Amino acid sequence: MSEDLIQELDDAFVKPERLFNKQKLAPYTEGSRLLMLQVRDEADSPIFFIYAFLYIHIMLAKDRKAAIKLAWDKDSFREKVMEWSETFLDADRDCASLLVSQILTEANNSKVNIIPSGVGQPPGNE
Repeated sequence: MSEDLIQELDDAFVKPERLFNKQKLAPYTEGSRLLMLQVRDEADSPIFFIYAFLYIHIMLAKDRKAAIKLAWDKDSFREKVMEWSETFLDADRDCASLLVSQILTEANNSKVNIIPSGVGQPPGNE
């Protein structure tokens, strides 16, 4: 196997730990996406979405049960995000935007390439 292929396979299964302002983020999963849908509002600004995304993933990394409970109290969740983000600077906002963009881009890019096996397939499975 080529070194590039080995690295690509490793990257598909082993993700580096992600941090925002020295706080660990839980991996982006279908479960965390569902929580984001729970707290999301159509009126949210893009930066509020970004901060909410990071906040819920920090909460999930710290205490999964508390994060889930908070997601069902939309008003409290919004207050917590506002309190958490009050001290952020422009540089924090830029870093947050880039980080969330990278996470979502990785999640949307398929990492699987179909490699033909050379073995004939039964009819209907081609």
